[in-house]
Amino acid sequence: MTYAERQAFWKNSEIGKLLGFDRWPDLPQKTETSLVFKLSAETWLTNSNQGELIKDPNWLQIEAVIRDLDGKSKSLVTLKSNDETYINIGGGKSDKYVVTATFNNTKFYVLVDLSKSDEIETLVVGGEEKNYPAKMCVDLLHCLVAARTFTESGKLDALLDWEEDKSFVI
Repeated sequence: MTYAERQAFWKNSEIGKLLGFDRWPDLPQKTETSLVFKLSAETWLTNSNQGELIKDPNWLQIEAVIRDLDGKSKSLVTLKSNDETYINIGGGKSDKYVVTATFNNTKFYVLVDLSKSDEIETLVVGGEEKNYPAKMCVDLLHCLVAARTFTESGKLDALLDWEEDKSFVI
């Protein structure tokens, strides 16, 4: 089953409707327009980052690297549109991801799931185990929507919930 077929299934099936997928906007279809000039994917092997750097990635490459996150050795992807504008996607274990973004390297935003509590979850992001409020641990679909919107528009998706992350304030 292709990605598009899975998306159509979740959007149109009874179980998908019960879970609310029928109310989600359609993800944009493949386009060659990308505002991301650099993709960095970390791969940690014995305390050393053996990751890859892809210049001018297309959406299929970006999506594949995000889906490859495992919350162990592969735990961080960075999409940059310039030196101060980027989005980080970390984690991946048990379908839990942390998504942060900045446009000026001083003010940071974090993608949140407001249906979750502030109970603490432990995820590996960037090769390090860290604690995060559960509401900051979003699923893969939210990650992909956020990454796709950023890739194509250089902006945060307005249909998702973002909060300013005060933990990064200098």
